[in-house]
Amino acid sequence: MHRTLSDYIMDLTQNAVEAGSSAVIVDLIEEAGGRMKVYVSDNGSGMDEETLKRVRDPFFTGGGKHEKRRVGLGISFLAQFMAQCGGTWDIASEKGVGTSLFFEYDAHNLDAPPIGNLASAVVSCLSLPGEFELKFTRTLCGESYTVTRSEAVEVFGDVNDAEALLTLREYIRTSESELKELIAKGS
Repeated sequence: MHRTLSDYIMDLTQNAVEAGSSAVIVDLIEEAGGRMKVYVSDNGSGMDEETLKRVRDPFFTGGGKHEKRRVGLGISFLAQFMAQCGGTWDIASEKGVGTSLFFEYDAHNLDAPPIGNLASAVVSCLSLPGEFELKFTRTLCGESYTVTRSEAVEVFGDVNDAEALLTLREYIRTSESELKELIAKGS
C-alpha cells in the first residue's frame, strides 16, 4: 500500500528497473508554496499504445515482471492519489525507448500523503538488483542535492552491504537536513 510519497517513488523506480532500464532519473521538487512535483523517467522496454492505455486499469499488468502477480496497482494508486488531492499526472511511453511519468500536487492538501522516510526509500532504490544507473535529485525551494548509484558505489562500496547501506542512508538524511537548514536560513 502506498502511504507516503516515498512509497510511490520506490514503486515507480522499481518498475523502471524491472522494465530493463539501464538509466533511471528521479526528480523530487518541492516548491516554496508547497507544490510537489515528481518526474520519473527511464530507458527501459517502454510500452506500446495499447499497453499504455491499459496501464491505468488495476486488473492489468504488463506481465513478465512479476511471475505470479495478476494485477498492477501502482498506476491505479497514483491516479487515485492525484484525484484525492487535486493533483495531476501524465505518463508517456514508447516501446523500446522507455517511459516518463510526471505528477504534481499541493502538499498542503488534507488528502496529500506525507513525504515519508525519503532516505530509506532512496537507499532501497539504489540497492535494487541489476546493472543500472539511478540519478535521484531532491530540490527544495530552489536548493538541491543529487545522489547517483555510480557515485554511491564509488564512495560507499557494495550498495547491498549492510554497513554501506546504513552509511548511505545517513548520508542522505544529512543531505536532507542540510537542505532544510539552508532553506530555513534563507527565509
